[in-house]
Amino acid sequence: QFGGFIFFEKDFKDKSKSEVKKMINDLQNVSKIPILTAVDEEGGTVVRVSSNPNLASNKFLSPRDLYLSGGFDKIKEDTVNKSLLLSELGLNLNLAPVVDVSTNSSDYMYNRTLGENTELTSTYAKTVINASKGLGVSYTLKHFPGYGNNKDTHNGVVNDNRSYDEIVKNDLPPFEAGINEGAEAVLISHNTVTNIDSSNPASLSVDIHNLLRNKLGFTGIIITDDLAMGAISSINNATVKAILAGNDLIITTDYEESFNDVKDAINNYTIDEGLIDKLAFRVLAWKYYKGLI
Repeated sequence: QFGGFIFFEKDFKDKSKSEVKKMINDLQNVSKIPILTAVDEEGGTVVRVSSNPNLASNKFLSPRDLYLSGGFDKIKEDTVNKSLLLSELGLNLNLAPVVDVSTNSSDYMYNRTLGENTELTSTYAKTVINASKGLGVSYTLKHFPGYGNNKDTHNGVVNDNRSYDEIVKNDLPPFEAGINEGAEAVLISHNTVTNIDSSNPASLSVDIHNLLRNKLGFTGIIITDDLAMGAISSINNATVKAILAGNDLIITTDYEESFNDVKDAINNYTIDEGLIDKLAFRVLAWKYYKGLI
């Protein structure tokens, strides 16, 4: 069965709080194992829930606007308020914060980031993860290993040609800070980081996953960005490659194709069934840790 569902703006549009709760409860009630209920509620331009005035009196502000108006205290307060609303509605996983470092307003990712340097972005990551604890909603550091100044992977293949040393120095510290603070999940980008693995987008790269596991010591849940995005959509067997690369959870739109590809890969011994068991166990252990089971 599905590990969970991701809800988008259209799923909340015009609904009341009670209608949203019913929508999510109905899914939980027909699921043998409690599901992850995820949303991208970053604040600013990406507000799936608070875009609906029935659910929130105001849209959540972007990290940058929060920081400029009240520093990290404001970000802490916002994280608590966001978590309380999501939890009330039955959502237990937020695909945020964006801890990519961007200081150039012309970058594609700038408006979704803190808009400050590596050190302040690291403090931002720590602040959000710390403030979110104990409120029933897990947060997800994204987009590993750092989006940089790259173009939009929704639209097509994107090559990140920055040096390995530059990425380690400028982009990894916010992820490391969030992980050290107890982040439970990390989402991987679809950028092809040419100086780490020029053959695969990060989400399908063993080398990128090894960097996260081995260099940063991350033991939590690794999640792909949506495999329907333009940077990935032309790659055959992307779900199988994502599993072999080291992801625990796959975000996919065409779930039937993903299921069939995984089944075929097990039958032809491309994937060992023991690996699927191991990944499923890790997700089940996370659900237990979260109090869902």
